[in-house]
Amino acid sequence: MKWVVALLLFATGPLGAQEEARQWLEDMSAALRTLDYDGTFVYLHDGKLEAMRIIHLVDGGVEQERLVSLTGSPREVLRDNKAVTCIMPDSKSVMVGQSRPPQRFHKVPGDLDSLLQHYHLEVLGDDRVAGHMARVVAITPRDAYRYGYRFWIGKDSKMLLKSDLTGVDGKAIEQVMFTRLGVGRHIAEADLEPSLSGKEYSWYRQSGDKPQPAATVMPAWEVRRLPGGFHMTDYQQRHIRPDSAGAEHLVFSDGLATVSVYVEAVAGDSQPFGGLSSMGAVTAFGAVADGHQITVVGEVPAATVEMMARSTVSAAGAGQ
Repeated sequence: MKWVVALLLFATGPLGAQEEARQWLEDMSAALRTLDYDGTFVYLHDGKLEAMRIIHLVDGGVEQERLVSLTGSPREVLRDNKAVTCIMPDSKSVMVGQSRPPQRFHKVPGDLDSLLQHYHLEVLGDDRVAGHMARVVAITPRDAYRYGYRFWIGKDSKMLLKSDLTGVDGKAIEQVMFTRLGVGRHIAEADLEPSLSGKEYSWYRQSGDKPQPAATVMPAWEVRRLPGGFHMTDYQQRHIRPDSAGAEHLVFSDGLATVSVYVEAVAGDSQPFGGLSSMGAVTAFGAVADGHQITVVGEVPAATVEMMARSTVSAAGAGQ
């Protein structure tokens, strides 16, 4: 009987650990969306360290957020359910566009089941961040075509306290960490008002036109080799440069990592971009095919962008 119990514990242990990790990640995602909080965090990337203050309020199911740069050039970002407004004093400009999630915190998909074939979820233990006890949860890739993630999640609040984006060697490429965080405290409306008025600035408003869904518009180019789990999630025609005839923009995702593929005709006097380039966690690979510049960019390892760039071909000639 002891051997049977031991065998059952061994068989269910990894599954139970994965379920625990999944619950922590789901709670963290909900906390980021639904809690009121005010904190200061540092963002380490590409050898640079930035400090920012974030104020987040939820009122009647409507999210409001203010992000203030505390280092370098003064910048403020205001976000609600409808729009995001970026105020940049250096260029005396204000940009208003469609609302997007905060960029500093990596988004965990609601459907974690879709990740399990290509990522492993596990609880690594406990730690302490900004005076709060945290549970450390990892999302580890099962291959070398995507990065991994580590999240420090507050035991009491379930708030994200720290996160690492990890390379194929397991070392952190980017880090975000709160140094001060208040959760559930009263947030005054004045705290969500910008300190920069934007008066006498140039205002730029993003078009509200929605891009054509990938399912209804067929791109003229296709990527023949994709890492397992990646599929096209968006397709648009874009003008990258004012003097260009336009470019195709294909977006691929595995639910966690996202990669963009740009295809543009090579101008007669331009020098095509070829080979690998990287800046922090972002890697890019350029190639030329049939007189077109192909550029693949994403927060993924170099092997991923190179494989996708080299296998991007004209859809008209793909079946030949």
